[in-house]
Amino acid sequence: MSLISCLRNLFLSAALVGAALVPVDAADQTASSFAFASDPMVAAGQRAAYDVVHRYEMLLNAGDTDGILDLFAPDSVAEWNDKPTFATRQEKRDAYAALFRIAKFTTVFGYAGIDVHGETAIVRTYHHKGATVLEGGKQVVDLNREVFVLRRIDGAWKITLYVFNTNPVQGEG
Repeated sequence: MSLISCLRNLFLSAALVGAALVPVDAADQTASSFAFASDPMVAAGQRAAYDVVHRYEMLLNAGDTDGILDLFAPDSVAEWNDKPTFATRQEKRDAYAALFRIAKFTTVFGYAGIDVHGETAIVRTYHHKGATVLEGGKQVVDLNREVFVLRRIDGAWKITLYVFNTNPVQGEG
């Protein structure tokens, strides 16, 4: 079974139990109000995974393709709505560079869940009020739900799978 297949299976399993692992009122979970676990060891893992996704958010808002690429593991994939899978570093580089040519982000992630299972973490985010995106000089609202699957590689968390889908209702369920 390939790494991607394993990660997808892990994601599906974790998604079924994820809500029970970290109690979250998803309707009001912004970056500053996420309820980290009360167990210090669990919370430390959650915070480490959060830090990577928060860096992604900041780099997205800065339009920093190279910074974003450095967050991804070498064998990672990114799957965006209505786009082919980006499996190589060059494919991701081209995709982000093209995106940043047409859009400027002011994204603030809400956090629906941060689950850590050994060397793997699953972070579910959403744009709770929509991100303002400038596309071709016009402001548009960007409503997404995202899933980041991270893997600890040489002691550092790296994104191995990033997927999102658009949905007008955010922060529910």
